[in-house]
Amino acid sequence: MRVATWRGDTRFTLDEAPDPAAGPGQVVVAVQAAGICGTDIHATQGLFPWRPPLVLGHEYTGVVRDVGRGVSRRLIGRAVACEPSYGCGACTACEAGRVSQCPRATRVGGFAERVALPAACVHPLPAGLDPVTGALTEPASCCLAGLEMYAMPRAATVLVLGGGIMGLLTMVLARRRGARRLILSDPLEERRAIARRLGAGVVVDPTRENLRERVMALTGGRGADVVCEAVGKPDLVAEALTLVKPTGVVQLVGVSPKDARLPLDLWDLHFREIKLHGAFGRGTAFGRALKLMPTLGVRRLVTAKFPLARIADAFAHASAGRGAKTVVTPAGAG
Repeated sequence: MRVATWRGDTRFTLDEAPDPAAGPGQVVVAVQAAGICGTDIHATQGLFPWRPPLVLGHEYTGVVRDVGRGVSRRLIGRAVACEPSYGCGACTACEAGRVSQCPRATRVGGFAERVALPAACVHPLPAGLDPVTGALTEPASCCLAGLEMYAMPRAATVLVLGGGIMGLLTMVLARRRGARRLILSDPLEERRAIARRLGAGVVVDPTRENLRERVMALTGGRGADVVCEAVGKPDLVAEALTLVKPTGVVQLVGVSPKDARLPLDLWDLHFREIKLHGAFGRGTAFGRALKLMPTLGVRRLVTAKFPLARIADAFAHASAGRGAKTVVTPAGAG
């Protein structure tokens, strides 16, 4: 089979690798669609602690082609969404369902024609969910896991900084969790237009408009109930803290580079009783996110598709900030 191997910087090679075999309790999945995540891009930029050579890609769907001992053969031929990693099963993180924090987690890259995974990591796609849109389940589950860390205030005003895939999914899921007014800030008109179609009542171009003045005007000078930073930049996190109301919530959706430092006024955080939530990974939310996917209307978020042979072009496209989600299709999914 073919795999796309990241060799460092922005270099990829298309390599032949042995077909994976389904061990006991495992399945082999032919990958249909695999999304490029912001952390994949950050890795190629030296901003995320992964080291080449490595098969990247942790947002993928496919079709089960084989099963190992102890797995029902009825799974063969099923279209599935895949959880791309599994833990050791013995540490405190695994006991809490926080596989992303397991120090011995095994990550299975989806930029490949086939992968082998534990059967517990694959979930049949619900009716009405195509494999390309289904590849959004993993990022949606990360967004949902973060939103589930706190109770959404009644009739909340939610401000999202950043209209990439994580910001847009967070915005849509915040509405499902009870937010009444959605504000999204992004400098790209394409992303602001997508946000409008997905339910944003207000969109702001921060390069042309003073975001703080707009938010304060909309909220009677209080600030937003919830501010979600969905880019992964410390200066935007600092800005988020100035835009949230007293007793409000700032949620870290974007992943800032390792060792990034936050310019933080601790007195302000203390005095205004701000809650700052970090969330990393999907936690236990994957199944709940998958159930919601057919109802979210997010198919339009996939704005570009590339075959596996053009993985470098796909990364260049995604790195340029074009559209919302770029997907690689090893099996040529439509």
